[in-house]
Amino acid sequence: MGHGMSSSSPGDTDRRRHATVPGVGPNRGDPGMTHGTAFWFHCSSAVLRRPRLWSTAIRQVSRAVPTRWWTRPPYVPVPDRAYVRFRVETAYGEDAGPRVADVVRYLEWCRATE
Repeated sequence: MGHGMSSSSPGDTDRRRHATVPGVGPNRGDPGMTHGTAFWFHCSSAVLRRPRLWSTAIRQVSRAVPTRWWTRPPYVPVPDRAYVRFRVETAYGEDAGPRVADVVRYLEWCRATE
């Protein structure tokens, strides 16, 4: 193994780690989420209308959910809000955010590269 290499593979969910970014951590109840429930509802609706994306969406969400999510509030399998906020900000900037079409396009890309 080279420097910084581990023996686990990228798909090894028992050893997966979260990004080491300031402000991203176990605080899953972070109230600073930039996109509300309506945005995620519309994303879910868009995916539900596309059965070919169901397994891809489940796979992508499961990759973003923290390991042992059931041991920390809010005790549901949701991605860390600070992590999602970080990803959205790095992709769109501080004052912008994704559109539902962007999420669908991303899932289509993931499906094509699986």
